[in-house]
Amino acid sequence: MNTNKTKKVAGSGSDERQTISDMPIEGELEERMGVSYADQAAIHAGGMPGAAQDMANTGCMNTGNGNGMGGGGAGMDGGGGGANGQGGGTPQVRTCATMTVYRRLLNEDPSYARVRDEIENLAGLYEGDQGLAARSGVTTVPVVVHVVWNMAAQNISDAQVASQIDVLNRDYRHTNTDVANTPAPFLPLTADARVEFALATVDPHGAATSGIERRQTTVTSFGADDAVKSQATGGMNAWPADTYLNIWVCQLGGGLLGYAQFPGGPAATDGVVILQSAFGTIGTAAPPFHLGRTATHEVGHWLNLNHIWGDDGTGCTGTDNVADTPNQGGANTGTPSFPHVSCNNGPNGDMFMNYMDYVDDPAMFMFTAGQVARMQACLDGPRASIGTAAGGGGGATSRQSSSPVVAWGANRLDVFVAGTDSALYHKAWNGTAWAPSVTGYEAQGGIVTSAPQVVSWAPNRLDVFVTGSDSGLYHKWWNGSAWGPSLTGYEALGGLCLGDPRAVAWGPNRLDVFVVGTDRALYHKWWNGSAWGPSVTGYEAMGGICLGQPEAVAWGPNRLDVFVIGTDRALYHKWWDGTAWGPSVTGYERLGGICTSSPKAVAWGPNRLDVFVTGTDGALYHKWWDGAKWGPSIDGYERLGGVCVGEVEAVSWAANRLDLFVIGTDSALYHKAWNGTAWSPSLTGFENLGGICTSRPRATAWAANRLDVFVRGSNGALFHKAWNGTAWSPSVSGYENLGGVISCF
Repeated sequence: MNTNKTKKVAGSGSDERQTISDMPIEGELEERMGVSYADQAAIHAGGMPGAAQDMANTGCMNTGNGNGMGGGGAGMDGGGGGANGQGGGTPQVRTCATMTVYRRLLNEDPSYARVRDEIENLAGLYEGDQGLAARSGVTTVPVVVHVVWNMAAQNISDAQVASQIDVLNRDYRHTNTDVANTPAPFLPLTADARVEFALATVDPHGAATSGIERRQTTVTSFGADDAVKSQATGGMNAWPADTYLNIWVCQLGGGLLGYAQFPGGPAATDGVVILQSAFGTIGTAAPPFHLGRTATHEVGHWLNLNHIWGDDGTGCTGTDNVADTPNQGGANTGTPSFPHVSCNNGPNGDMFMNYMDYVDDPAMFMFTAGQVARMQACLDGPRASIGTAAGGGGGATSRQSSSPVVAWGANRLDVFVAGTDSALYHKAWNGTAWAPSVTGYEAQGGIVTSAPQVVSWAPNRLDVFVTGSDSGLYHKWWNGSAWGPSLTGYEALGGLCLGDPRAVAWGPNRLDVFVVGTDRALYHKWWNGSAWGPSVTGYEAMGGICLGQPEAVAWGPNRLDVFVIGTDRALYHKWWDGTAWGPSVTGYERLGGICTSSPKAVAWGPNRLDVFVTGTDGALYHKWWDGAKWGPSIDGYERLGGVCVGEVEAVSWAANRLDLFVIGTDSALYHKAWNGTAWSPSLTGFENLGGICTSRPRATAWAANRLDVFVRGSNGALFHKAWNGTAWSPSVSGYENLGGVISCF
């Protein structure tokens, strides 16, 4: 296999993980082969001991009639500091310290600039093609409001908080009545941001909450130094920023209305801060900032929007990085009259009514489509773990490893199998029916010797990878209207591959593919949006001697985590941090265990990984990375019970939610779930879903609380069952027969 490599684009920083030892590579193999599995288990407590627990049996899949695979189918600058009066007089001119905070973070952390560059690159892609947004539905963001008060009048009511949530929902959904006041030339540019906000109902510990917490403080007023965000400095600590939008409401000094932290900054200070008399529409809210628009403005920053004039003072050289907002000469204040011309932007002039200007609350009432594209890029990228996308394909989950099944949008499924003639076949669920039919398939040609692997980096975009009869890697793609290079044709990507490839897409028009070569080392290639690296048929050599297939996930832009099993059957890990491979290009972090399956990994949020394998007792085992360390230990595992046959399937449809599927010794399908607090039905128990399965399970989730699971039945046909949030369909132990006679899935 070609081992040439090229330099990658700089990215998001680095980990500080302890590296235990490299995975066995050439020259070390003999030394490791002298260690028995029993000795390894004694040395590494994470070796997988324990008595076997039989899964219950019962239930057979309705096999129906085997159908041969048919053809067919057509295919922000103000400053903080200084007291503003303990009673809380409201400033008369809008000031926002977001850019002050931004510049401070740049000075404090050199890596912050690199992270922000990545985020801007992604935002540019989305504005160029708004169809890239993975969250095709409406994202609901959980909100926690931290009320920090010194005088009783500043302890705003629950009703005042609720009034602010209502304003955010109207403004971000384009349902505010005053949007109709947008001047005619700008009205067509207004847009629904497809974001809603709801006070959190569950706190970080899993307990019920109102989404509002309060503290009386001795601090008479806060500034833009983030003191309000820490219990130690008179404020309140943030809730996990990968799950909640933190809003602090307090008395601000120096005429400051509020400020936000752009995405990509420290989690402990992530969120927005609002002056208590500029929050909501009732109670202490006072004109001219009494309509809740300060929060709308600051949350815009939190979603990566810039001030509309580009923060260049009164010059005309700045930019907000949005094409459909006119260039303007500085901030507008008060209630301007239309048109207000600056920077030669006549005849329509400044878009001063935009939420990201400095006008009074009654004078701002719209976002543009370009701003919405930036916000959607933020939700798909740096804030990918925030919220759930009801009716959307993105949700809170990160980009997972490839599989023969994928969901690129709400109520959309694409399934790929190899037929008895070794050709590739495809079927799709469009929300109403299976195409080309319930039991029919679209013939896609080729001679396939691996399970097909598919990823989707945008709605209506599919990239499929298979190993061919010459052991080379092959690729085909669906661009929304046609298959490339043709319905039955493939792009040859070279190499000599053992087993299934693994692919992941961490951003629009980006693909990373991993294969095991004939020397059993790991190899990597990537598509950067314009070319394959290191070349069309070349690969980056990543060392190791691998048993089984690799696993790869991405929990953020320009981030990859790869897992393999070594010749000592321990789990090994390497990662790409945006700049370099860790622990090295060819080195691995040893995670212990004696594994009898390939690893399955899930990333349900930034810097979170959950990995599952089976042990020598056939039981399911679990370990996790929480952003700081491996749990339960670097080489230890949580035993989840069962006696599993074959590979594990894991999927996540929301933050801190996992669903696992395995095949039991009776060939039935079994399921267990993590709800954020506990495993269900129990730590070592499983739900019996029936059937007689002759393949590993494959599952996907296209919305919150929605699961679709596929297996091959005893007659070779494809079978399907679904969880709709309430029940399994067609029944707990029943399956929908999707036909075909499948050789590889």
